[in-house]
Parts: sequence; C-alpha cells; structure tokens
Amino acid sequence: MKNNKVKIIVLLALAVGISGVPAIAHASEKDNIAVTESVYKIKSDENWLTEEVAKQLGKSGETLTENDFKLIKKIDLNNTKIDDKFPEEITLLTNLEYLNLNNTKLYGEIPEELGELKKLSYLDLGWNKLTKIPEEVENKIIKGTYTYCDVSDNKFDLNKGWHFLKGKWCYLDRNGDPLTGEQDIEGQTFYFKEDGTVREGLEEKDGKTYYYDKTGIAQNAWKAVNGQWFYFNENGEMQKSTMLSLNNKKYCVDDNGAMVKGLYVYDGKRYYFNENGEMQYGFVTLSNNEEYYFRPETGEMVVNSDIVVGGKKYRLDINGKITKNMWMSDSLYIQPNGQYATITSTYSHSNVNFRLFKYMTNINNQQSVDKRAVELHDGRTDNNCVYFASEALRRIGLSIPNSMCNTYQFENTLKNYGFVSCSDLSYLKPGDIVFTNNYSHVFIFMGWDTDGYAYIVDNQKYNYGDQILHRRKIYEDTSISDRSTHFYYYPN
Repeated sequence: MKNNKVKIIVLLALAVGISGVPAIAHASEKDNIAVTESVYKIKSDENWLTEEVAKQLGKSGETLTENDFKLIKKIDLNNTKIDDKFPEEITLLTNLEYLNLNNTKLYGEIPEELGELKKLSYLDLGWNKLTKIPEEVENKIIKGTYTYCDVSDNKFDLNKGWHFLKGKWCYLDRNGDPLTGEQDIEGQTFYFKEDGTVREGLEEKDGKTYYYDKTGIAQNAWKAVNGQWFYFNENGEMQKSTMLSLNNKKYCVDDNGAMVKGLYVYDGKRYYFNENGEMQYGFVTLSNNEEYYFRPETGEMVVNSDIVVGGKKYRLDINGKITKNMWMSDSLYIQPNGQYATITSTYSHSNVNFRLFKYMTNINNQQSVDKRAVELHDGRTDNNCVYFASEALRRIGLSIPNSMCNTYQFENTLKNYGFVSCSDLSYLKPGDIVFTNNYSHVFIFMGWDTDGYAYIVDNQKYNYGDQILHRRKIYEDTSISDRSTHFYYYPN
C-alpha cells in the first residue's frame, strides 16, 4: 500500500459582487454577524483506518472529514489481518477511548502521536511485528495511565522497571522479562505470580490469609475488601476470631476475619462495637432505643445486677437492659432515667402532686388517660394536651369538667383549686403541671434527666416513638416543642 498523506482541501465560499467587486456582508442594523466556516475534508489513499472509520459512520472514504474522525471512540480489529503500518490519520482520533489491534500483523514503529491521544484508556497492540515504542507511550504504561495495555510479543523490549500491563503491575528486568516469585526491589519485598503480575487481593498460603495491594506488597493494617474491614498483623497475616488492641482502642474480628460492629458475643460475654468497630464502654443506647451498660475496664455488658455509677444506683435486667420507671416498693422507685430514688415526703411538692405522679407511672394508666383524651376530643389525636392533663387530675379525685380544653381555662381552674404558680423551672418536682411559651402546651412533669431534658407524660406520643412517658427539652425551643415557662403545684 502506498504511503498515506493527508491533504487538506479548504473549500471557501466566496461571494462575488457586481463588476468584480467583492460582496460585503453588512449587519443590516443588527448586532449579529454571519460567519461561514471552512469545511475540511480528508484526501488520502484508502487504508485500514479510513476504511474502519467510514464503515462505522456509513460513509465512503473520500467523503470523510476531520470531524468524522472525532466521532470515533472505539476501534476493535482484534485478529483482523491488517498487515500494514499505522496511517497518519491516527492523529485525528482525538476522542478515541478504546483501541484493540491485537494479532493484526501490524509492523513498523508505534507512532508518537498515539501517546498524544488523551482519552485513550484501553490499548492492545500485542502479537504484532512492531519494532519500536515511543517514550511517551511507554511512560504512560509505567505510570499506569492506561486501564489496560498489552504490547507483548512484538519486536521491541520495554525498559527495566515497573509497568502496568494487562491490568496488572509487573516488574521487567533489563531483558524486558517480568520477574516472578518473591523479589526484593529497592528495599521492599514484592510477590509476583508465575505470569509475572503482582499478587493482588486476598490469598491463602500455608493456612493463613494475606492481602496484597496493587503493587504486590503484603498489607499489615486494616483493609476494606468487598465492603468489609479486615486486619492484617505485622507479618501480613489476617486476624480471625480475636480481640485487637490498636492505638488505645479495642476491636474484634469474627471467624472470617471481618470487623465486628454492633452487639456481639465473644467468649460467652456480650460487647458492643460502634460503626467504626471500636469497643464501647459505659452507658450505650442501642438501636432498640434501650439503654445498656458495659464495664469501663473490659467492655463486657453487665446483666442481672445493680451497679453504682457516679454515685447513682442502677439496675440491669437479665438481658442487660437498664430498668426504668419501676416501683421496687412503696418507698423505692427506679426513675425514668434508670436511677434509684428513695421516696420521701419531699419527693413531690405535695401529696396531690405525688398521687398524680404515681398514678401516671403506670403504663396502663397512661394509655387509659390518653385514650379518654382522644374520646373527649371527638376522636382527634392532636391538641389534646388539656384533655389529657384534666383527665389525669380527675383520676386522682379533682372535679374538673370533661369539656375543659383550653390552656388559659385550665390554668384558671388550677388557681381556683389552690394550685400555686412558679416560674423557676429548677424547682420542678414529679407531679407538677407545666405550661409552655404562649400557652401552646401543657404536660405533667415526671422527673429530670440530663442536659436540660426531663421525663414527662402528655398526649404527644406521635412525636416520641409512641411513648406517652418520654423525654422533652425543658428550657429551650426545639423543632417539635416550645420551651417551658412556668408550672403549678399544690402546696402542702
């Protein structure tokens, strides 16, 4: 085949005016300017590349333009008998991403322009008769720029060193042959397979599991594999069925070596590990919204026993759950926050408040009061706070009308019964009746928790996981609740 030469014929559209004077395009009092673009066509002898481009576009070779070559993203002529050199038109494939010319009897040199195709990521020139590879193309192989590259079985050798070939890293010696087995390179140990590619991923050896990265180095740290984390010790061995102490933190790996997360039984004892796999200690609230306690010294869950933390006593049931809101006797109560409380005459502001509080600690009473509040409001579940609090007071003997539904009315009724107002919320005690800002809500106080939260009962279980007894912010507004402003208690 003759040498291919690209000749660009520029077709100019000339406007010829009267008497040989060139016609001038005026703006016609508009700002738009018409521009006639030149059309570039390719004029060359047909070759394997122009034939392929024409075939993909359904055109004839003589009608191809530069823009036609820019439309080509993939050329796959694997095992096609080309028996020719690279044509000069290869430079026009500026958007080419995939080029497979394996076993096509190509000869001559690989053109330097091939290395200038910035979008080319797949390059297969293996099993040909090519005599030279340009420096720019080999540098891309060395850097791993191509996601896949094969230039083997040609008439040239690659330089000594690392190359990313056939999707794997390999190290070539001075003869261009890949190293195999265990090799020391620049002070580091690498492991190569029989085909010369670096070992990568998980591998079993002598009953132990190792993990090799893309350079073939056995790893000795945490590594993520298929969405799970595994730990490899200083010898590169995967750890299994054991506890790990790393950087002052404890972890656990299961029988398969995977990092443990959540509640886990190890050696007959229960532990809890967070989303990062770190062992947790002290009070922990699990996904079931129940609270548990794990010993600070060992991380072991405490079950079926009493503990004292920060001077406060708690009880853990047989499943390790902290017991809450339970009467142990008439004078001993486990509060909603899990702390034991000895009941004395000062636990509430008065006997009236205490009777209201104790009645509402019973979950059956809570549900009964809530159900009645909905009935009094014609089946509606919203805006029932006054119905709820009024019904609770009726249950302990106060004669409050069933029609009571307004917070202002309710407050006046409390005053008429002799209840006393207080705006210092730090004096709140169980059984007190609390009003919020702008009289938007009223609830019954059941006890303090931490960080400005308190346990209360009201009609808003729909905002608190269907729990009538729940935590609520007292001093501050939140997205679902207004701050409290004052409360009422009955004096002794």
